[in-house]
Amino acid sequence: MNPTKSNTASGKITAVMVIAVMLVVGACASAPILKWNQVDAGALMKSDAGKQAYNTIRFSTYGPKAQQLFGYFLYKDGIEVDMGGGIPMTKLGKKTLTEVMADYSSVEKANMYSAGSMLIVREVFRGNAVVGYTAADMNIDVNIWDLTKDDGPPVLRLVYKDLREGDDLNKRPFRRTY
Repeated sequence: MNPTKSNTASGKITAVMVIAVMLVVGACASAPILKWNQVDAGALMKSDAGKQAYNTIRFSTYGPKAQQLFGYFLYKDGIEVDMGGGIPMTKLGKKTLTEVMADYSSVEKANMYSAGSMLIVREVFRGNAVVGYTAADMNIDVNIWDLTKDDGPPVLRLVYKDLREGDDLNKRPFRRTY
């Protein structure tokens, strides 16, 4: 390939990525990040909240690592979740935390990954009320932003970062959104 064409293509890709990052950062910068508390997954699964079925999405990392990481967001009815475009995500319908743990185990086995860690579970608050739970591999930093407009239903955006060493994308000053 002609080095000049390669450099031009690389420059265009970089410019597009910079614009996309600016849009994402701009959207999240005006929205508050929701507070969360890490919870004991075993104790939560035994509680009434843990036995309740929530709308559930599964998201995964992508990129240079052969083994992708998985996470989940379980959220209450009446909430819209904005995952951004082109992000690896699967809507799972309504699931309990126990069903999410079982799904995680089967996804890990189906992909022939080594036994992953138990998912780190966090309750997510909007105001003083729990609106959902994140359940993610310990190597994913997950945050939820509130994009709700004054007169609309709650709209949340899930943002994550792959924390594994050697992920070149982590050296850039932005976060991937889902």
